Amino acid sequence: MLLLTVVYAVLAVITWTAFFYKVRDLVRDWRNRELQILCLSIATFAAPFVLASPHVYMGIDRLLGVPNIATLIIYVCVAVCVSGFIALLVSWSSAQSGMRVRHWLGVGYSLATIAAMAVFFFLGNVDGVEHPVDFDVTFAEVPYISVFLLSYQLLFTTSMVMLIVLCRRYAAAVDRPWLRRGLRTVALGAFFGLGYGVPKILNMLWDQVATSPLHTVSSIGAPLSASVSALLFSVGFTMPAWGEGLDRLREIAVSYRAYKRLYPLWYDLATAFPELVLLPSNDRQQPWSARALLAPPAIGIREGRMTLSPRGGEQADSLQDLDLLVARQRVEIRDAQLRLRPYFTDTTANAARALARERDLAPDEVEAAVEAAQVSVALRTHAAGAPVPARAPGRHEPAAVDPAEEVAFLVKVAVAYKTSPVVAAVTERCGAAGAFDAGVAAS
Repeated sequence: MLLLTVVYAVLAVITWTAFFYKVRDLVRDWRNRELQILCLSIATFAAPFVLASPHVYMGIDRLLGVPNIATLIIYVCVAVCVSGFIALLVSWSSAQSGMRVRHWLGVGYSLATIAAMAVFFFLGNVDGVEHPVDFDVTFAEVPYISVFLLSYQLLFTTSMVMLIVLCRRYAAAVDRPWLRRGLRTVALGAFFGLGYGVPKILNMLWDQVATSPLHTVSSIGAPLSASVSALLFSVGFTMPAWGEGLDRLREIAVSYRAYKRLYPLWYDLATAFPELVLLPSNDRQQPWSARALLAPPAIGIREGRMTLSPRGGEQADSLQDLDLLVARQRVEIRDAQLRLRPYFTDTTANAARALARERDLAPDEVEAAVEAAQVSVALRTHAAGAPVPARAPGRHEPAAVDPAEEVAFLVKVAVAYKTSPVVAAVTERCGAAGAFDAGVAAS
């Protein structure tokens, strides 16, 4: 009994957390029928983990004055839950074509079973001591109660089979990764649900002809399997929402890491060519308005570090704008490189490539070091006021690539620019004084 109490308490916390997570969406879109069904379904399978705890179970019986009435409440909740899950999947699948006859038959079967369960429970005799753990075993042969139990288990098992079939079918058809994963998780949960329903049915049918050896499995193993099933349902049916949130957090982390690594290169280039900066610095904003002071603080970025700053004014560099910031850095770095390209030389490129290969760098790291060295030497040359070479190359348009791939390469360039000993050595060797005396501008 203690084991079940602990398990049910843990699952109650998990499942009710899933319920309140989806209720937030329902509050914002309370007319959404599918959200209504989902919240009802999650609530009705979260409730049994509170009600089935032995102490709560017996408290309900004492409160209502009907022995074992908690069993009827729990089983009706579960029946509503699995019926709601089926109805939700049917609603998703029939959004375009409308519900089919077999879907209506399934809904009708669920409603009829719930009504029959209530009737047979009150026709039967379950007076006496409460049985929160072994109700099925104790009353399996009691007239009417056996029909009540069999009706419930058949509905539960049938619903699990339908969930497996529907989830596997829809998972193969949808194109949203987290929805696909969620459906597969629900299908796995339904498989564990069969670990609850099938032993219960076998135990009950066996008891009709002889003493079943499955009493322990029915009383202990089956509820634990149902607990795993409920956990997987909680995860699976909410996964499309929080999974996409995880993806966004991952994207924010990747963007922030790119922003920090690009910042030293971008800062030096932006200092050399301030006219290329697309957005004004938010250091010049005036946040002291009443609206800004009352607004919640935003997490921002300054000099590549996280800071808190008030909302309001011309503020672009907050976490919500990281994608914009990284895109801005990419464009401005490339624009500055075009300004510096007249100062790029074969001498610098050859020296950087030779040093990089001596250090056994990977091919992409070699190219990143070469480009970083060209920028470093060109910046020094430009800062020294060296004239543009007579044989300077024309503007160079880089080949079109995926922006994410270009950012990833520029991050390697920025890291090499800041930390690579190859870049430091080439910059020292090919600085402003001798960069153009030794070689011809790169083509």
